[in-house]
Amino acid sequence: MNAALAEEQPPQDEAAAILALHNGDALEAIRTLLAERDAIEEKLKIAAIAMGHGFARGWRTTLPGKYVGEG
Repeated sequence: MNAALAEEQPPQDEAAAILALHNGDALEAIRTLLAERDAIEEKLKIAAIAMGHGFARGWRTTLPGKYVGEG
């Protein structure tokens, strides 16, 4: 297996890898994950607003408990 292929595979234990990136600080790891989630939600909101209505008529991106693009 070449090095490029090895780099593309996610670590076996992603939770342990995330904790390792934050030197074992679980609260910082959670804060980072929440910030990344918020950034992705914002991108989905923008995409939902910018998306045309013809091709995906009626489709709306959903997140648990709410539609993206709604408050």
